[in-house]
Amino acid sequence: MKTFKYYFAIVISFSFAVCLGQTTYNYPLIDDFSAIQTSAPDLIQIPNNSGLTGEFVTRIVPPSTCGEGGNADGYFFEDDAGLLFNNPLDFIDQSYSLAFNFQIDEFISPPPWVRILSFTHVDDIGVYICLTNPPTNGTLEFWPYGTVGEEDFFTTVDFYQMILVRNDDGLIKIYVNGEEFAEYDDSETKKFVPGDPDNFIVFFRDHPSVLADEASPGFVSDIIICNYAWSPEEVLQVWEDFCASLLYINETSEIRTLIFPNPAQDVLYVSLEKTGVIADVQIFDLYGRMFTEVRIQENVNTIDVSFLKKGMYLIKIIQDSNVEVFKFKKE
Repeated sequence: MKTFKYYFAIVISFSFAVCLGQTTYNYPLIDDFSAIQTSAPDLIQIPNNSGLTGEFVTRIVPPSTCGEGGNADGYFFEDDAGLLFNNPLDFIDQSYSLAFNFQIDEFISPPPWVRILSFTHVDDIGVYICLTNPPTNGTLEFWPYGTVGEEDFFTTVDFYQMILVRNDDGLIKIYVNGEEFAEYDDSETKKFVPGDPDNFIVFFRDHPSVLADEASPGFVSDIIICNYAWSPEEVLQVWEDFCASLLYINETSEIRTLIFPNPAQDVLYVSLEKTGVIADVQIFDLYGRMFTEVRIQENVNTIDVSFLKKGMYLIKIIQDSNVEVFKFKKE
């Protein structure tokens, strides 16, 4: 039996407080391209030149990412395919924050780089991995402004969380796995801002009107786009939430609770080893929003989940002084 590690409070406390008073779009990328905010535009699949796009999958995250292994749900994109975010009018201006978790499966060469982000297809401005030791290693490149960071830092084995923060003065900072990795002064060029003619951000694939084969196949999960600059503390919080959504530990609770089936459709069963003692059951999404709360005390209890959208959820079970948290999938 596995149980969700006690970063649960961090997940809930984060919710959307990071962007309180501002606007955040969160794209879980579990089974569609919509954000959890209904006002947000859907992400758009960009096919490669062969018409291939990708699919939703679950991947194993290696222990090298967060200290322990886990699973991540997200979107696999084919070689030279990707996703596009159409920037709504007046959403992103000079300051913004982007966060996403990714893994590149193969650094295909030539060309000697792999595209991560781009902001316009006119002059090809973006963030790349420059292949310093292809086909397995590379470092960061602010195209066309040069390479930065530790040589051979990125690999085809590890997962990464990349956060790009641009403030009102045009200073860009890139964080990788919660730590500052590089910065660039964009105050004069103002190229790392979505703008005319198409006002978009592209993840992993250039706009089809530019060169083909500038990207590689890979995986992305949990894209967050916010219209103001996060502080270093907020960046760290996003990193901790990412790890919280992955990590599992062996169960040590005395309750020995079981939940099944997983994935669930209309009904989730909760089996308590300790019966006759009331347990509180709460169901949250991965962003800390609670959808239902019920009380149970039988050996096998029925929880209605038919009203939930498809996706990943957390179920928190409190009985006496014991707390257990599990992740389950709603189909």
